Amino acid sequence: MASHDVSPSWPLTPPDADPPTTMKDVSAVVTAIHVMSTERAALTHLERLYQTNAQVQHELARAVDRIAQSINEGGKLVVCGVGKSGKIGRKIEATMNSLGIYSAFLHPTEALHGDLGLIRSKDTMLLISFSGRSPELLALLPHIPASVPVIALTSHTQPWQCPLLSVHRPGGLGILLSAPIHEEEETSLGVSAPTSSTTVALCLGDALAIAIARKLHTAPGKGPAEVFRSHHPGGAIGAAAALSATPMTASLSAHSNVSFDSPSSSISMQWDDLNSTSAIPPFSLQPPPEPIRRISSDFLVPLDKIPTVLSVTAQTPSDIRLLDILLAAIQHPCAKSWVFLSPTAIIPPRRIRSFLAKNTDVDMRVAEAIAKDPEHPLVVPRSDWCLVPESISLVEVRHLISTSRTTGTPIAVVAVMKDITRPDSCIGIAEAEDIWSG
Repeated sequence: MASHDVSPSWPLTPPDADPPTTMKDVSAVVTAIHVMSTERAALTHLERLYQTNAQVQHELARAVDRIAQSINEGGKLVVCGVGKSGKIGRKIEATMNSLGIYSAFLHPTEALHGDLGLIRSKDTMLLISFSGRSPELLALLPHIPASVPVIALTSHTQPWQCPLLSVHRPGGLGILLSAPIHEEEETSLGVSAPTSSTTVALCLGDALAIAIARKLHTAPGKGPAEVFRSHHPGGAIGAAAALSATPMTASLSAHSNVSFDSPSSSISMQWDDLNSTSAIPPFSLQPPPEPIRRISSDFLVPLDKIPTVLSVTAQTPSDIRLLDILLAAIQHPCAKSWVFLSPTAIIPPRRIRSFLAKNTDVDMRVAEAIAKDPEHPLVVPRSDWCLVPESISLVEVRHLISTSRTTGTPIAVVAVMKDITRPDSCIGIAEAEDIWSG
């Protein structure tokens, strides 16, 4: 029998190589990572606020108690918001319902055209507005029954500052859920579109939902996890739940004294404490107070972790491009976006973000960018750093920062020193704005 050659099944010509990464691709990735970093910073700021501020802790505990009471009395949570806040509100409503917390979304404009009938005397209202003064919500306030508590999720940190609580606060039925951001979105990203603000609002809504679920569902075998599974029979979650409960889930249901630890703090609470029906004192979630608060090590970045901008095309510092700075910041995450332009000049993270927002041409030379905006310098020379001893109190540092703002030469960089007389004894640096607001 004659043999026949069999033709190979693969193509005879090699496949095309992947196209090289273009400058446009790099710019897009840098922008995307910048947005991620900004929103991560906003969440860190929110977490720190709720870890350290007794007033906002107290308001959060009041909100959890108030909503749980409404549900126990046969009422519901009515969520209300417009625009992007309204879309966040719809997600919060859906999460609440999936956890057995009866909720409904009410559009404020529709409410004024007949949907006010949704609100009953045993309900609680959750109004979402970053500014706290959305005209549609303010127009709705006079028509909410006086007996219905109002919770305002806004950027304010004091109830008296929030316009949405102006009607209900005198009667003690107004509650503030603070959701500020560390920096204005237009400053961070060059556009005022809701980004960081909606991220923190969504996070706080999720935190509220889980806290309420743990307070409501305390019966053995009918905890939040079991309630959620019973309300979610479809999709991958439903399919997984239909197989069987995991040993871990069974263990958590059988033992009520499980501890829940915060991944970023030393706080540990018992399950029984979380489900206690008594009001949580405003100080119970805080670490024990220290006699003197000092600058936290979380704020500080050691100098040896901060990269110096290097560029194969740059012959002098003036030849360095904005792209070189951005890549140096991204490639060294331990530096938290700090970058040395030279051994005696540093660029703080906020100034990097501000320059990125104003200059979309990442190929622009740093010297050109500085010349375009001389009133907002990019670089802080080492001679302008504020050197403080590690023993200094946080109150004293904040006083220095406050005083500098009135003299016309505001402090931008604070360097904490082991020995104020030795330049090589720097423990780490921080932005003055972080110390002031942290």
